[in-house]
Parts: sequence; structure tokens; C-alpha cells
Amino acid sequence: MMGTLIPTEMLKLVRQPAILFWGFLVVPLVAVLLKLVIEGFFIIRMGHWGAGEVDLFLSAARSLSLSGNSLGHLLFALGVASVFFLEYRYSTWRLLVPRHARFELYGAKLFVCLVWLALGLLVVALGDVALNLLFSLLKVQPEGALLVSVGSFSLLLAAAGIAFLELAVLASLVALIVVVFRSMIAAVLSAFLLAIGSSLLQLYLGTDADRLPLPSYAAQALRDWLLAGGSPVSAMLGFAVLVGWLVILTALGLGVFSRQQLAVE
Repeated sequence: MMGTLIPTEMLKLVRQPAILFWGFLVVPLVAVLLKLVIEGFFIIRMGHWGAGEVDLFLSAARSLSLSGNSLGHLLFALGVASVFFLEYRYSTWRLLVPRHARFELYGAKLFVCLVWLALGLLVVALGDVALNLLFSLLKVQPEGALLVSVGSFSLLLAAAGIAFLELAVLASLVALIVVVFRSMIAAVLSAFLLAIGSSLLQLYLGTDADRLPLPSYAAQALRDWLLAGGSPVSAMLGFAVLVGWLVILTALGLGVFSRQQLAVE
């Protein structure tokens, strides 16, 4: 039954281009645009691309740290919350619940959100690669070069996995709050406040804040290990924290959703 629900949910989202754009695509597109503007300005002012040697895949891997951006979380949360909240807003759960199991309905919506979040990360990575290739063609001085290696490609895949896991936790959190409170605003604000609160805690507590089992700290520990030679122990703990958040939030969301009275929703 999930096989029919997923295409249906995908079609419903595609038919709402405003939600699709502002909730899932605007953050990746703006990230690529900002890189184009900044690097383009440098080329115009200096007459050449001054980046020196650039590892194509490593640069793309670093660009995926976008998944930890607080403003990005706000907009991603808006997209995920909209997918779940619309059924409450238009009282259409009553049409779906008699025909499908609860876990199928919840899983299909969450799966569609994760697919579009993954596509957003793909846009960021491909955009970074495309711009680096473009800038390498525009450079005037010959000392710079583009490096391509299998090892860097492995780093890119690992960075994509970390970014996706971080956004999957965000999606599960937003879905849970929408289901519990039947409110899109509560979900979006909660996700944004968690991101901002994590940043403020790090400012006040410094490195002591990294010991807190929060998703943003866990994802950063993984990125530090992957891209900056950070502690493997911290990375393993970070991975465990992210997986724990994902499993717990998904289970709670599904549990609450399975017990809701939706016959008249």
C-alpha cells in the first residue's frame, strides 16, 4: 500500500509549488547563488580566480554543512510542517484513514519529505561542483588547478550521509510536533528555537556545550572528524546521538499519530 501512497504524496507536494520551493529548494538554491556572487565578485575585482588548487569533491563535501544552518532549518521545517499540517487544515485525514494503515500514511509523508531534503542536498553538491568547474575555466593565471580523487569522493558521500541524517532528525521532530499539537507554527518555531538555542548554548558554554546530546552538536562532531581530523570517539558518539534522536522522534510521532481520533479530521 505504501507503493500507492508515496506517488500520491509526491504528486500532492509537486502541485503546491510554493511549499516545494520555499520549504525544500530555496535554501540550496540560495547557497549556490551566494557562492556564485561571492566568487564572481572576486573574479571581477581581481581579474582571476584566486582559489589556487581546489579539490572538487572536497569542496562539495564542505558545502553540505548547510544542513546545520539555523535559517535553513527554519525553512526546511516550514516545508515538512506544511506536508503534515495540510491534512489537519483541510480535514482530509478522515478520507485517508479508513483506506490505509496509520504507519503507512505517516511513513509516506515522512518519506516524501526526506526525498526532497535529499534532492536539496544534491542541488547544493552539484551546484558547488558546477561552479568550481566554471570558475576554473574563467581563471586567468595558470597556478591553480582542480583536483579530483576517489578519496575525496568518499568524503563527499560520507558528508552527504551526515547532512541527510541531520535533516532527517529535523524532519522527524517537525512531524512529531505537528501531529501532537496539530499546529504548523508550533512545529516551525520549535525547530528554529532548537537550532538557535544550540548556537547560543555554544556561545555561552563554549566546548562544554558539545557534551550535550543535541543533534546540531552531534552532526558537527561528525563533520569535524570527517573534514578536520576531529576525534573519532566524538564522531561515534555523535552518530549514536543522531540515530537515537531519529529513532525516538519517529517512534513517538508514529505512536501519537496511531492513537489520534481522525475520523472527523
